[in-house]
Amino acid sequence: MSDSTFSGGEYPLLDSELRHDLERVADSGLLDYRSEALPTWCPGCGYYGITHALAQALTELSIENHDLVVISGIGCAGRYPFFFRGYGFHGVHGRALPIASGVKIANPDLHVLVVGGDGDGLGIGGGHLPHAIRRNVDLTYILFDNGIYGLTKGQSSPTTPSGQITGTHPYGNPDEPLDPILLGLSYRASFLGHGYAGEPDRLKDIPPG
Repeated sequence: MSDSTFSGGEYPLLDSELRHDLERVADSGLLDYRSEALPTWCPGCGYYGITHALAQALTELSIENHDLVVISGIGCAGRYPFFFRGYGFHGVHGRALPIASGVKIANPDLHVLVVGGDGDGLGIGGGHLPHAIRRNVDLTYILFDNGIYGLTKGQSSPTTPSGQITGTHPYGNPDEPLDPILLGLSYRASFLGHGYAGEPDRLKDIPPG
């Protein structure tokens, strides 16, 4: 594609509806929270919808970039801090919650957002979940429940449904899956929400934890 393709104005060859959508996104403030780093998740991954919903929520809450801290562990959500404008910490596998707790305790004025998948949060990091809840540190934890280890190509995770065929269970997963909401209820979390990545406009309206 030559440079002349975009001559004569901004995106002249795009149809008017798409051009209007681009202008609307630029004017919405959503891009104020997104960095120039682009995610490299698989096509159709629900993480894109979650990311859009999160940017919408941050925009509506008018949270300043310098007041935002995004903390992650390892997995498909591991690079999440790179995709947002604010402070970030890419931790080690399963240790995002204790790191985030320390950040919030050190500076209570920060909005601390923790992200992680079902393996990071309920597998190797599962022992940190009850303690973060019982301490009731004021942070928001978003658990991306894939029901599978997607980054490492399809092994069973703590939330894989029973009987599902996976890379580690070719004859079907023999284990009962963990239920993150029931776990949170049993630990008496102050707020729990459950959304669907395919409906980002509804997802953004889940109240903050």
